Amino acid sequence: MAFWPDGSIKWSAHTTDAALLKEGAELLPTPKEQPDSGIQIIKGPDACTLDTGVLRLTVPLGENLHCDFLVQDISVSGRKAAHKVYPVFLLERRNETEDVLETRVQKFHGVVQKAVLEEAGPLQATVAFYGENTHGECCSMPFVIRLSVWKVSAEMRFVHTFLFDGVEQRDFLKGMGIRFETELSGAVYTRHVQYLQEDKVFHECPQNLDSRFPHLGPKVCQAQLNGEISAANASEDMKQASQDIPIWRQYHLVQDSNRHYAIFKATHTACCRIRAQEGARAPGVMALTGENGGVMAGIRDFWQKYPGGLAANALDQENAQLSLWFYSPLQEAYDFRHYDTKSHPMTCYEGFEDLRPSAYGIGVTSECRVQFTDSLPSEQQLRQFADRLQKPPVVVADPAYYHEKRAFGYWGLPHPETKAGEQLETALDRAFSFYQREVEARHWYGLFDYGDVMHTYDPMRHCWKYDVGGYAWQNTELVPTYWLWLYFLHTGREDVFSLAEAMSRHASEVDTYHFGPLKGLGSRHNVRHWGCSCKEPRIGMAGHHRFLFYLTGDARLGEVMEDVKDADVSMSQNPHSMEKRPDGVIVPSARSGPDWSSYVSNWMTHYERTLDEAYRRKIETGIRDIAATPYGFASGPDYYYDPETGHLIYHGEIENTPNQHLQICMGGPQIWLETADLLEDDTLKTLLTRLGKFYYLPAEEKTRRTHGQIVNRPFSWPMFATAVSAFSAANTHDAELAKKTWAVLMESVPQNAGTDAFAPHSYVNGFAADGPYQEIPGISTNWVSQWCLNTLMCLEFIPDAMPQDGFIELKSPVSSKK
Repeated sequence: MAFWPDGSIKWSAHTTDAALLKEGAELLPTPKEQPDSGIQIIKGPDACTLDTGVLRLTVPLGENLHCDFLVQDISVSGRKAAHKVYPVFLLERRNETEDVLETRVQKFHGVVQKAVLEEAGPLQATVAFYGENTHGECCSMPFVIRLSVWKVSAEMRFVHTFLFDGVEQRDFLKGMGIRFETELSGAVYTRHVQYLQEDKVFHECPQNLDSRFPHLGPKVCQAQLNGEISAANASEDMKQASQDIPIWRQYHLVQDSNRHYAIFKATHTACCRIRAQEGARAPGVMALTGENGGVMAGIRDFWQKYPGGLAANALDQENAQLSLWFYSPLQEAYDFRHYDTKSHPMTCYEGFEDLRPSAYGIGVTSECRVQFTDSLPSEQQLRQFADRLQKPPVVVADPAYYHEKRAFGYWGLPHPETKAGEQLETALDRAFSFYQREVEARHWYGLFDYGDVMHTYDPMRHCWKYDVGGYAWQNTELVPTYWLWLYFLHTGREDVFSLAEAMSRHASEVDTYHFGPLKGLGSRHNVRHWGCSCKEPRIGMAGHHRFLFYLTGDARLGEVMEDVKDADVSMSQNPHSMEKRPDGVIVPSARSGPDWSSYVSNWMTHYERTLDEAYRRKIETGIRDIAATPYGFASGPDYYYDPETGHLIYHGEIENTPNQHLQICMGGPQIWLETADLLEDDTLKTLLTRLGKFYYLPAEEKTRRTHGQIVNRPFSWPMFATAVSAFSAANTHDAELAKKTWAVLMESVPQNAGTDAFAPHSYVNGFAADGPYQEIPGISTNWVSQWCLNTLMCLEFIPDAMPQDGFIELKSPVSSKK
């Protein structure tokens, strides 16, 4: 997955049978020999057959395809199990006049244009399908779908990415998913539909043998549900009754919110649906079974990424359909339009006066699994399948190992042996736990929202500023991704991994542009994830996604990081990144951070994955340019930029810049330190050491040292600089700077995290009380992300400078229940 510059392996991905692992495993080199048995791959001119030893199937393979299926001719242990698998997509078009709103739902057909065998190992094979959804002559809404199968397994995993290339005012998402055309045998009354619910299983036969005349009785109905009745042993009375008992040909479970689902069924498309059952949070698993077995299927993060659906259709046909809907067509179509017709930069902290909300180029990724069965699955089997689906095994090392290898740069391990270290662990845990609870309490769920958190809290309304311009969704601002992932490395906790994973999956797709003029950029924080007129490289940079990619080997994330490698080219065509030189020529510009630091993140990631020297040269060019300025990272920080060469062109000190603190709070220090180690070039470390010494100097001392060139420039948000000052203090053995760093970090706690240091207060209807609603009135995700991230780095650089008797700011008693 990644290499050191000398070609040796930095990160590698491996497939293993998790059921065989115990508490630990050791990775050992072996001779480069293929095992005698594994997944058999038989390639043809435009197709490929995969045989796992249990599952056999055919997939298209090659380029310039025009194929209407992902998989066909699926057999399990020699038995036909499914005829075909293909994507399904529905788009709603609207036409509104003064008196009439017309809606038209168009059924699109997925067409695979390219299929690549990405992995052909002995234990796992993966095929990537690239295509578009078509309607007549119209091609729209690209997709990327990956299929994985495993040795001696009857399971299949699909990772489905939807990409929006429509027009927000016209195109509304009505349905999206993957459909199986099964091959069920037996009469309709021998077929079974099962939905796993929170505490039971919804189980029906499409034709329930409950007949008044001829009378069949409850024993027949029970035997039918037990799967004991077949066409061969059915009595004449059963056969006679089946001629006149209604057949429920369609079932559909829809999770219409994170706290409600309903199961509907219908006899015909032309007839009404009736509601069968309701519940709160469906596990996202169903089964469709006939006499010859069937299939269990489910969607990961089902209720979290509502509105999903699980449907069965044509249950009276041999090729009964099972559809996994990542967006259920039973719901109102998804609206990609902006929340207003103008921008509000001054009052609501939005980017610019011009309105530039654009969903063109964004995506969303969903995951589903199926397992073929040879009999009616039990509730235990359904729940075991659901567990594998929702929490697939991930092999991880312990924090000490990651720390020893300096995985992802510099961060500290816990220091519980000291009073101060114990306090910091408590504060870090409270900060994480608060956001973990807020996801649930504030319902931060939904297909295009799950994984993100809100930016700023509104203590007057006792809610987050979900409707206030730049204060709504966070969109990776001030790198909460880095906070969560480094906190996972620090603790090794599964719950931290899960929250970080959800954020990475969301941010890498919904907050990032994957094609078009904004490719590689992302949208700054806003009410809509793609709503802000600021399109920035820092939002979509590879650094957010490297953690999950290298820890899991997720192929889609690798693809996303390729999408962003040339974000500097896209940004150099962005009108808001242009500056006029003294000679009147308009040229691209870049700030040393967060623009150039984001480019470095992209280039470093691409370089370590490919050893493409062109991207290393771009990094080294920028390093030399900054090192050549009078004051290193304190110089500028705004430059002219040449996207062809990567040159940062210094044009003096910018006194009125608002960007100095942005240089260090968007992942810059973390990126530069890891890059320095990768390239074995200490220039970046020297530049950071100088900046750490300079940032906290009094204004008059800054003026003196720069000979009057830096006088009024704001070096604001001193807490954001604590990782840099800690690094500088450690590098220069500056005890006073280390002491000041901890002081700056702690002084910001009471105002931003409350006097109880991240312990929330309870309220009911706006009044303080010991109730179910909790808040930290002054909280903002910007501050929390940076405080936790800087704390984790200070623990690495200056742990010995912590006060022996602890931090006063973290000693306050907790005023309410957690």
